[in-house]
Amino acid sequence: MKIRKWSAEGIAGKAAGGKASRKDRMLSIWSENKEIIICALLGAAVFVLIYGGYILNPCYTDWLLTSEDGDLTQHYLGWKFYRHAPWRFPVGLIDTMAYPNATSVIFTDSIPLFAFIFKVFRFLLPAKFQYFGWFGLMCFMLQGGIGAKLVKKYAENSLWTVLGGMFFVICPVFINRMYWMTSLASHFLCLLGIMFIVYYEPVYQNTKKAVIGWGVLGMLCAGIHIYFLPMGGVILLGFVLLDLVKGKKKWKAFLPVGSYVLAAAATIFLFGGFGSGMKASNDGLGHYSFNLNGLWNPQGWSKYWKDMYYTDSQYEGFGYLGLGLMALFLWALLMQIGEWLEEGKGSSGKGGSWLERHIQIAVWCFIGALSLGMSASHVVMYGAKVLYEMPLPGILYKAWSVFRATGRLIWPLVYIIVLGGVSMGRKKLGRRAGNLVLAVCLALQLADIRGMLAQKHEIYARKDVYQTLLPSEGWTAIGENKDLKHICFVSDVANSRKQLFSFGDFASDYGLTLSNFYFARSLGDKEREARERALAECPPDTVFIFFDNERQKGTAYPLHYYSMDGLIAGCSAPLEGQEPLSGEELMTYRYDMGSGRFLNNGEVTEEGWMIHSYGNSYGPYLYALPGTYRVEMAGSNMTGADIKCYYSHGDVNLEPHDVVMEENKISYEVELGELAEDLEFVLWNVGGGDMMVNSVVIERVYP
Repeated sequence: MKIRKWSAEGIAGKAAGGKASRKDRMLSIWSENKEIIICALLGAAVFVLIYGGYILNPCYTDWLLTSEDGDLTQHYLGWKFYRHAPWRFPVGLIDTMAYPNATSVIFTDSIPLFAFIFKVFRFLLPAKFQYFGWFGLMCFMLQGGIGAKLVKKYAENSLWTVLGGMFFVICPVFINRMYWMTSLASHFLCLLGIMFIVYYEPVYQNTKKAVIGWGVLGMLCAGIHIYFLPMGGVILLGFVLLDLVKGKKKWKAFLPVGSYVLAAAATIFLFGGFGSGMKASNDGLGHYSFNLNGLWNPQGWSKYWKDMYYTDSQYEGFGYLGLGLMALFLWALLMQIGEWLEEGKGSSGKGGSWLERHIQIAVWCFIGALSLGMSASHVVMYGAKVLYEMPLPGILYKAWSVFRATGRLIWPLVYIIVLGGVSMGRKKLGRRAGNLVLAVCLALQLADIRGMLAQKHEIYARKDVYQTLLPSEGWTAIGENKDLKHICFVSDVANSRKQLFSFGDFASDYGLTLSNFYFARSLGDKEREARERALAECPPDTVFIFFDNERQKGTAYPLHYYSMDGLIAGCSAPLEGQEPLSGEELMTYRYDMGSGRFLNNGEVTEEGWMIHSYGNSYGPYLYALPGTYRVEMAGSNMTGADIKCYYSHGDVNLEPHDVVMEENKISYEVELGELAEDLEFVLWNVGGGDMMVNSVVIERVYP
């Protein structure tokens, strides 16, 4: 056996050679990808400048629980419930948010792929944990990096590539979605689809690579947000056209379609999208669409450009390009037309059909036309005018309604315009002039949208503190009661979003289930059926929740009732340390004088309500059983008052009797002959001065 001897010099030489080799590889990677890396880092810098650094703390969750529109809270609580729920198969199913019904993490828009990955490692995570801040940073970095990769194919120098890549980052349609519907800010998925076409010739003409690439994209789209599936599908059809004409393929051109669809379907299945029983379609097709003025309608985003008409629901079709990008695209288009005219003069002898010679342009136009047509939906509008409404067969309407917010499907066209703006006409100008035009247009883009960027910075760069709407100690008693496992909403708490989210935060902390939540799709009748079964049995492990104005519903069930934070909680067994409501108290409603919810032309003071002249109080839309009701109001300057009582949306009036109207007191009774679900008591101040109301009490006195 031959023994190799290693000298100290030889070992040192090999080590030095290894270090040099690694250094060379790093330098090679940098040299080949420096523009992409720079744009990714610039994307990260833009993210931090807009949103600040607080949200990158994985343990800081208050910013998610205090979101104005509630979508961020939905996403975070969806992840929180999913994290603590037991594993099931398919792995995305969860039965703790609409118990006993199973739902999917897909329908909480919690970025299912990330939710799954972090759930795998949940035992390593701190008690409070969120990934949405870092997800946003990742999106900005990928937006810049992939954008630069696309531009690099056409750019003649590094500065052109970097400046062009930044147009993808400073794109209103991208920034608009971040931390509104966070998963829908994954616009890098659209850019990946476009990359398959841009790099078709050197890479994706190879069928195997195309099949793998489109399969991965299908998995990512389904695992992040399924609305990217039709967007990717539109781009995929353009890729197939390119493969048929330029690649001269036949059936092989359709293999990427199969891999895309199969990968997406498998991902949706694994995340429980097919097993949740939720309705796939939804109302709103034709309403949440793209208005044909959308590319130049700023919808509040521009410092210089006026807003144009769009319907309230067409915010989903936001597609504003920005003044900088519009100017750049028009300039580039004029330069490109000049190039085409020059090339046209000498193209008479070239071989191949017109489509073969211009296939790239044809593909972009094809994708753009599909994107525009699908986003406009079957009700095509420009401004306030309906240009065309296409009747749809029922089956097609139902299928299309799965993606009812069609306005979002304009994004592929937006990014084709971005790519065209930074890439077309590059031969007409020299390097310096071209870079200068890009820099000026990028500066104009930033100046145009700076107001909206400042607004977002103001919201997210500060540190928020979350305050629950359930501060009562009674909820702690419920959470710590080992016999209680489920919360069943008898009243429609799911439509009182902030209150619902407080329940979500509370229940997930204590390992309790909810009977309903705010989902992207409806459970249909399943929630109602489960609620009725629970009420019929009143199991000892369930807490039933009623709105305070629906407390009389509780008289139908053998439960112990407790008043907490404007709600009524009912349990089969008494709660330790809590005083239950008596039967008489269940029949009595007291207005919350610290809230101005039921006031018109009035204000809340320390003493109660101050109702100005010709102002009024109304509500409380009482769920009321038949019987005699006494209303008592205390205050001052009450002689100039007018009282009314009605229900059934104001259609049925009740005549007050035994009326007493004094300076500091009003009392009267009404007779209700049937069940009313919205009994209302209105107090008008028809006198000359302000009226003070200290208390309003409504009591069912008979039977």
